[in-house]
Amino acid sequence: MTPRRFRAKVLSVRHLTQDVRELTLKLVDTPTLDFLPGQSIAVTIPDGTSGLSFLRYYSLTSLPSSSHQLVLLFNAGEHGKSAACVLEYSVGHELECSGPFGSFHLHEDLERDLLFVGTGTGIAPLWSMLSSLFEQSCSQTMTLLWGLRRESDIYYLEELQQWAQSYTNFSYILTLSQPAHHWRGKRGRVTHLLHEFPHVDHLAVYVCGNRKMVAEVTGLLQYKGMCPVYRERHHEGQ
Repeated sequence: MTPRRFRAKVLSVRHLTQDVRELTLKLVDTPTLDFLPGQSIAVTIPDGTSGLSFLRYYSLTSLPSSSHQLVLLFNAGEHGKSAACVLEYSVGHELECSGPFGSFHLHEDLERDLLFVGTGTGIAPLWSMLSSLFEQSCSQTMTLLWGLRRESDIYYLEELQQWAQSYTNFSYILTLSQPAHHWRGKRGRVTHLLHEFPHVDHLAVYVCGNRKMVAEVTGLLQYKGMCPVYRERHHEGQ
């Protein structure tokens, strides 16, 4: 897909957790944007102090089939704080954007089970991929491993539960690295969950998160066997 410039109006900023926001954009000067599940767009963020502007890249969570509206996630408490501050109060404003960008997208691995591994807002491109696969009635086994810090950081839980109920070939595991005492789910980093997969030769794996996690997951998978690993080093807002 060839990147191009476009304008988009901010329709809503939904608070998913204390820090994570879901931003919905409506295209203004073009009816749709062609992109592949997993790709990202660049948003031009005005700097009210200097009068200049800067670019921030965000992975899309939305479906290509609904590309008249684009949905992305940003973290208001961590990366790209100045950008997050602008986006936090941007409802009704128009933004200069461009895209799509990136080689992180679904590939033709029809004979393999699919494993998605993400941390934090690195779920964004994986969410777009999974949504697209469900829309296509994909029959491959799909598993999502998602690592977060605390129980209060969990979002999209109802959607995950609904997916697991509706699609027998889908399952997910959440793990918390800083869980409270009462947490009954998995504990530890998302890389620990890979030990539950003794063999990986039948898998195609999509990984999105911080540099360290991506490197560790890639190393573990290579140690266990041979499988395609598609990676995105995700720094939301940068």
